[in-house]
Amino acid sequence: MSARATLTLTPFWNTDDPVELVPSVDAIRFRRERGCRYLPAGEALWLLQAVDRMSAARIRGFAQAARLTTLPLCDMGEPELYKLVCDAVQAGHLVALRGGESGRTGDNRNPELRRLVRQIEERTRGRMSDAGRRLKLVVDVDLLKVPGRDNYEVVARDEAVRVLDGLARQWAGVGGLVDLLGRARAKLSPDWRPPFSQPDGLVLLRGVPVVQAQPASQETPITPSQLQKLKEPEKKDKWVKLHVIHADTGKAIEGAQLSLILPGEKDASSHKTDKEGLVEVTDLPAGAFSIEGVENDAAFELVGHEIT
Repeated sequence: MSARATLTLTPFWNTDDPVELVPSVDAIRFRRERGCRYLPAGEALWLLQAVDRMSAARIRGFAQAARLTTLPLCDMGEPELYKLVCDAVQAGHLVALRGGESGRTGDNRNPELRRLVRQIEERTRGRMSDAGRRLKLVVDVDLLKVPGRDNYEVVARDEAVRVLDGLARQWAGVGGLVDLLGRARAKLSPDWRPPFSQPDGLVLLRGVPVVQAQPASQETPITPSQLQKLKEPEKKDKWVKLHVIHADTGKAIEGAQLSLILPGEKDASSHKTDKEGLVEVTDLPAGAFSIEGVENDAAFELVGHEIT
């Protein structure tokens, strides 16, 4: 493996199992093109303990090529450089890859994992499910090529372990399936965080629940105030309209003072006729009422009313 920014974490004589530290953006390309395998951050940090055998110049050159900081590296001592690299590993900016240049080691697990997935699908007849949702096991490098990928969600590793254990109990009567599921359980990928890391092993997918869309209502929505009116009993305005005229001539009397005494009220309400001798009283309660104040030579007639 060669790259502009790489730091070898294994001794030079360990050519059969080389591990190198690279920026995460380069690691994605290396893994896709060369079949390298990601190592957990904890294992990378453990290998970094051998940094005392490396020269400060190598670490400094790597940190500069990987652009780990904008601070002057020439002023940093070895402990500061070591901490800088470790922090970048923990943050996911650097990842460790196992695999050699020109495929010296490569990743020969893919055919084995694909065979394991195929055996499980054959014995379950592709009917693995959890709580009514379809399940599917895939190899990490095949994840993006799954037909209908958007219809599945990735199951976190701890949850995937629980699901596979439940399937093993469910399919205990099927020959060899418990062993196959146990092997798949051991090959599950640790949880990863794109784009800083990628899956490494088997991935369990679970169907996304389908929500049926409800047809849009064609009715006009009811406002809160309209809804409140529906709850309240309908209120009808009660009113009377009187016409005051001269008893002898029948002409309208303008400015005649009338007093209405309403049911249940002690005080009378005062009203005056207009130029046509009309007076209208609204917002009346139900019940009888009396009129006072009409002069002796005047008379009134009920022109209209709404009293219930």
